[in-house]
Amino acid sequence: MNRPLLEMVGLSKHFGGLRAVDGVSFRVEPGEILGLLGPNGAGKTVCFNLISGVYKPTAGQITFDGQRTDGFPPHVIAGLGIGRTFQIVKPFAHLTVLENVLAARGIVRYRDLSKIWSSWKTPVEQREALSLLEQVGLSGLAERPAGLLPLGNLRRLEIARALAVGSRLLLLDESFSGLRHEEITQLEDLIRGIRAAGLTVLLIEHNMRVAMGLCDRLVVLDHGRKLADGRPAEIRANEAVIEAYLGRKGRAHAA
Repeated sequence: MNRPLLEMVGLSKHFGGLRAVDGVSFRVEPGEILGLLGPNGAGKTVCFNLISGVYKPTAGQITFDGQRTDGFPPHVIAGLGIGRTFQIVKPFAHLTVLENVLAARGIVRYRDLSKIWSSWKTPVEQREALSLLEQVGLSGLAERPAGLLPLGNLRRLEIARALAVGSRLLLLDESFSGLRHEEITQLEDLIRGIRAAGLTVLLIEHNMRVAMGLCDRLVVLDHGRKLADGRPAEIRANEAVIEAYLGRKGRAHAA
């Protein structure tokens, strides 16, 4: 069996008596799009916060490309090539779209104090940032203040900023939330293109149609524990997953 790019083994995070994540184990294979699903409060975003270093696990371990990373601070994990988006998009509103991406590239440029005072708007940096904006379809809006963008373009900007950091693994936290049907279709194509360019994608998504159509494999959480792991067709037919989303009464009604 090939080595996974990312692996969680017995991962737990407790907040007092609340077990937000409880003994979760799963793998993310190189080059796949893996969906992390579950009802509200299932522990999905907590998993992202553990992977990206926002939280330290109560128990268990996280391995990225063979290196154990649980407990590493966020900037170290980002430096390994792991980028993420957030449920609520908060760009630097008064900076331009291009400047927002340039700011995200700080993880690449400022790895020691001697570089902090160097220019962050060099021609090379601007070319790199514009290339990312072109990749997400925002190059024509490079000079627009980020605070003036509609939600669909804000989601794309957030992905561009994550790509500036995540050269190997992209964590997308509900990037389709609030989008219109046409925007969803375009964003699906963008994510497929990101994978085709060589990145691995782990995404949280509530839209089951999107998750089933976009992801190679799905992991389902419920109350902090792993409920199922499999291909979309397997998850769609899983009785435990159906009950977790609909409940017994809802399942009977849907039938």
